[in-house]
Amino acid sequence: MKLLLVEDNDGLREQMKWALNDEYEVLEADSSSTCLDIFHSDAPGIVCLDLGLDNIPEKGLELIDPLLTFDRQVKIIVITAHTGDELGPQAIAKGAFDYLRKPVDIDELKVLLNRARRHIEMGRPDPGVSADAMETGPDFEMIGECAAMKSIFETIKKLSRAEVNVLITGESGTGKELCARAIHFHSARNGQPFVPINCGAIPETLLESELFGYVKGAFTGANTDKKGLIESANNGSLFLDEIADMPKHLQVKLLRFLEDQSFQRLGDTNPHNSDVRIIAATNKKDFGDNDESMRSDLYYRLSEFEIHLPPLREREQDIILLARRAIEKYRSKFNLPKLKLSKRAEKMLLNYGWPGNIRELDNKLSRAAITCLNQ
Repeated sequence: MKLLLVEDNDGLREQMKWALNDEYEVLEADSSSTCLDIFHSDAPGIVCLDLGLDNIPEKGLELIDPLLTFDRQVKIIVITAHTGDELGPQAIAKGAFDYLRKPVDIDELKVLLNRARRHIEMGRPDPGVSADAMETGPDFEMIGECAAMKSIFETIKKLSRAEVNVLITGESGTGKELCARAIHFHSARNGQPFVPINCGAIPETLLESELFGYVKGAFTGANTDKKGLIESANNGSLFLDEIADMPKHLQVKLLRFLEDQSFQRLGDTNPHNSDVRIIAATNKKDFGDNDESMRSDLYYRLSEFEIHLPPLREREQDIILLARRAIEKYRSKFNLPKLKLSKRAEKMLLNYGWPGNIRELDNKLSRAAITCLNQ
């Protein structure tokens, strides 16, 4: 894969080229104009872009738009010497893939480059995805035959080849945890722990110790050391449901973990490492743009890839399919061999708006099945 290094420091550029030559076809540019010329002529898949080009601290930001206009699929990793937090997230907001601060850690740069390369490979077409269901584990599956769901199934299969964090958005009841389980099940981490936690259901005072664990004596009642969920999910996936409800001070701590997979238990000074893939979910609308509940830098780290689950009212052709699968489940669960949907019932299901989405559909069919007992 072609990699364009855009850096006006000759020594740093040569150092990066030497370290990356074995894995990439490395192209070089030392100015903004040279960058655009080489990009147009050679079409590299990845660009490492120094923000401080032409002796202007933010010059690199101006290049992101023309690069993406020429090729929407290019992955741009910006490198900034700025010590503040604002330039990296600004670059990502403009469309950059990720950012790195100087002095450049070559190992960290390689991790970002490998992630970008997997992202590109995942975007290539995956033919033959047309099934109306996707397995999410031994007992569950995602169901759908509309175009939106088939596209999601295809995306999940592609994610099996890319070790990236994923953000799932959608209204309550659309199946975000089921989608997260499908991503885990179809990944190389299948067979390792899938650990879910609802960030909005646990009191703020307990959430930190649940996530990061604690050591004996960290607070009153901490009589033994306890692993947190991040440690429990080692080599597997951690699903953070309703991530927007996480308190800001924990968002900072989670961001640090995402940067180097290192964390500290509550009351501990020793760092611990855990190899965990983060899958997060939210029912917020316009998340990351107009919402102030989430730090922008954490949002960009979590949403390396984003999946939006459509509401059931936009999946009309899936309603009867989902309902029939639910009836099969309750036919067996309640020992009702004659249980089925009438044509009149199907028509009523199609004419309803389903504000509670799939969860509401399943709940109503469960109650309907119960009324058929002893009949």
